[in-house]
Amino acid sequence: EAVVSTQSTGALCGGGMSWYGNHQLEPDKKPKTVEFLDSYAKERWECLLQFMVQGNSESDKVSPDIANLLLQSGMINRSGNEHAITSSGFQFLLLSTPSQIWYFMLRYLDKCDTIGLNLTTCLAFIFQLSFSTLGKAYPIGSHGTFVQHLRQIGLVYQRKHTSPWFYPTRHAIDFLSAGSEKTAEKKEGFLVVETNFRVYAYTSNELDIALVALFAETLHRFDNFIVGHITRESVQMALQNGISAKQILDFLESHAHPQMLKNKPIIAPTVTDQLYLWEMERSRLSTEEGVLYSQFLSDADFKVVHEYAQNIGCVQWSNVQKRLLVVNKKGHGDVKKYWKAYKKEHGE
Repeated sequence: EAVVSTQSTGALCGGGMSWYGNHQLEPDKKPKTVEFLDSYAKERWECLLQFMVQGNSESDKVSPDIANLLLQSGMINRSGNEHAITSSGFQFLLLSTPSQIWYFMLRYLDKCDTIGLNLTTCLAFIFQLSFSTLGKAYPIGSHGTFVQHLRQIGLVYQRKHTSPWFYPTRHAIDFLSAGSEKTAEKKEGFLVVETNFRVYAYTSNELDIALVALFAETLHRFDNFIVGHITRESVQMALQNGISAKQILDFLESHAHPQMLKNKPIIAPTVTDQLYLWEMERSRLSTEEGVLYSQFLSDADFKVVHEYAQNIGCVQWSNVQKRLLVVNKKGHGDVKKYWKAYKKEHGE
């Protein structure tokens, strides 16, 4: 009890050894300001999102470990040297930045053992970061690989990979904070969508421009303004990548310009209905595996098998005149057994 009491008192009063140990290192000669760290964190996180949206890999921005994590998490799919964002990846982009970081780190921790990291050690370090001070440098210690990954996505700043110091950014400190969602910077909408399917994006942000290009053709581009056009072909391309019409509409609404927010509904029904119609075009035909039964010797044989298949509910298609019957794969085994038993019973 005395030990527990002493340690509890030390923890509450700030005594005892600090979580980062007693590393004797020279103070950082070029300390970073809070403003610099905030800018750095935003830039690095947007680099990750741009990598997801762009179709070609840029190894200088995202390491193979991070790229493979996105691939294994189903947020991108790869074909040769190129990749494309998936439906779950686009849904990920619709989240707020704190929610994106939370989701990404959960996927990272789930796969950390595949890149040689210990889950317990990583979790402990993340909890320690939540108690760190913004703008203060800390020694890296034995967390080199983990810090390098956190550095790539903007959760920590390290001047170069050999530097013994790192700075936690606001993203890392607020990661486990329940209030991070409330304190997250609310980005003003920048999209105007007209009933003629023209899209006007008042932005110079490369990520925003790349996102709009996922489902709209770019017609004109200026310094801080682009004009796009939502077409059947551009929407079909987005649908092929797994992005649904609802996700496109959610994106348009969540990034609508303040002037657009005055409309009720925000997106004109003509645009909404047409997007869903283009999506329905892909659902006109559906495929299902089946087994064809043919070459029946008599109408009676065909009728017996046909009736049995109907009774067990496995008929996909039939043609009485041509004595053709298609049953689904699930019922094929039962129909086959019945047909063999029937032929054996009638001496065929």
